[in-house]
Amino acid sequence: MKRYLTPALLALSMLLTGCATTFSSQVSVFHEWPSVAQDQSYILERQPAQENDPEYKFYEEELRAELGLHGFKEITPGATPALKIGMQYATTLSELQFIGPWHPAMYDPYWGMHFRSAYFYSPYGYGPYYGRHFRGPIDANAVRYYLHQLEINISEFNSNKKLATIKVSSEQSDPQIATQMPYLLESALRGFPGKNGSTTTVELPLKKDGK
Repeated sequence: MKRYLTPALLALSMLLTGCATTFSSQVSVFHEWPSVAQDQSYILERQPAQENDPEYKFYEEELRAELGLHGFKEITPGATPALKIGMQYATTLSELQFIGPWHPAMYDPYWGMHFRSAYFYSPYGYGPYYGRHFRGPIDANAVRYYLHQLEINISEFNSNKKLATIKVSSEQSDPQIATQMPYLLESALRGFPGKNGSTTTVELPLKKDGK
């Protein structure tokens, strides 16, 4: 269910967001990681769609740097790695906090949608601001929150056996995953491998230039 904010509550929410000093995320880990030390040499494995993706390659460099901090070593040319590591990521609109009252005719340039009634229909359901005229959940008077997600998979190179899957998610008001990726990567590998099947909240201090 979506939340409805009064202007006072919205101002307080924005103030708290602006004063945030940590990056919060949920990290889930599933693994069959050996209990004894093993060779952590690796190659990065790309999906076909990632081969010619400049954005992915940029994040790939950040992943390399983070892996290096945790004892993983990328192989030299001609060597055979022990592991292969893959990465996927995504950003979705996760929540809208609507602010009323509605204007009788409103256009949202972000979504290109228009409604002509204080009551409109949305896929999210019916409520005080849900009627039968508008097919879309967006209004110009809305605070948008975005769910940034990262998944890292580690497998044995020779047998293809999956050793670990790490999933990280964080809800932020910033729609750009590029500014969140360093935090997502650091959160994913903090305390790795950790307890199998665990989901924990990880708090990281924001960098001075972080948004």
